[in-house]
Amino acid sequence: MRGAGLDDAIGVVSPIVADVRARGDEAVLEWTERFDGPRPDGFRVSAAAIAEASVDDDVLRALRAMILAVRTFSEAQRPIDTSVEAAPGIVSERRWLPLDSVGICVPSGTFPLPSSLVMAAVPALVAGVRRIAVVTPTPVPATLVVARELGLDEVYAIGGAQAVAALAYGTATIEAVDRIVGPGNAYVTAAKLLVSTRVGIDIPAGPSEVIVIADGSADPHACAADLLAQAEHGSDSEALLLSTDAMLSDRVSKLVAQYDNVSVETVASLAQALARSEAFAPEHLELHVADPEALLTGVRNAGSVFIGGSAVIGDYAAGATHVLPTGGLARSSGGLGLETFMKPLQVVRTTAAGAEAAARVVGPIARAEGLPLHAAAAERVLGRA
Repeated sequence: MRGAGLDDAIGVVSPIVADVRARGDEAVLEWTERFDGPRPDGFRVSAAAIAEASVDDDVLRALRAMILAVRTFSEAQRPIDTSVEAAPGIVSERRWLPLDSVGICVPSGTFPLPSSLVMAAVPALVAGVRRIAVVTPTPVPATLVVARELGLDEVYAIGGAQAVAALAYGTATIEAVDRIVGPGNAYVTAAKLLVSTRVGIDIPAGPSEVIVIADGSADPHACAADLLAQAEHGSDSEALLLSTDAMLSDRVSKLVAQYDNVSVETVASLAQALARSEAFAPEHLELHVADPEALLTGVRNAGSVFIGGSAVIGDYAAGATHVLPTGGLARSSGGLGLETFMKPLQVVRTTAAGAEAAARVVGPIARAEGLPLHAAAAERVLGRA
């Protein structure tokens, strides 16, 4: 995370995580009271509350369209099982299996994000995950509606580090999960990192980022609107226009002048703009240029690239995930996908002839590494033990 105070956040959440691990539900209730208001009697959202939640008809239609798009894209991502005779008489397999359980963090508060529940839960369901637990402080109706639409009934009205710890270590109320995913503030991210030796986590997400690369063919109002959309996430978000056209830069600068977290720069060439973007590795990259496909061939480091439309389309309508790497992590990882909710199981099948051939490989290498018992185990088939 760029400048998000993650080290400080880890220091703040460490005692919370340790307390929940030690005292379970009681600690969760105490920390929830401290951060989110009056102490609740419990924190599991009732089936009745989920059933009764409602939103306007246009919102419901939009959520259903989003769910369908994410499901369609997720179903196309299923990895292929492999089976190869990699050495004579030895067949090695790699099978993809769904995780057994997943915990999903859904932001609430100032910016409740039911869309993030769609982005995480739909691919988990497509993958075949058996159990999905949702944590969201002060659940908003739209989040509960999404849960109902997806058939999710395990929803907890908690958030922050205490929710992450409960998912990781389990309490009397919440059974531990195998992986925790979903966005959150610096404290949620810090807690996820702390528990990552115990449970799988997704990418540690930080403040929103967008780079817009534009030339003289771009619409300045569209560029400004897309910069402001990502800046809207918070003052720590970063939005940058890299333009080869000084007139465009000037017009966009005037349109975004009231926002401190939006920057506009004029660069000498698209190649220079691309080099800047590659070094930054932004969460979102928009290409507002005459020939975007040509520029796209040079892109390697970005969470998601947008051509012919805004990053907000990816946030809601494209079926592609909006849970994306930030803080430069796009150099080494991508956003949530079907594989996030699956794991490979390796199977090695060996015939008698294969074992004999393998012994001639295992023995010399094991002895060279100072592991004679490895060699002895393999060479039993040769009658040398």
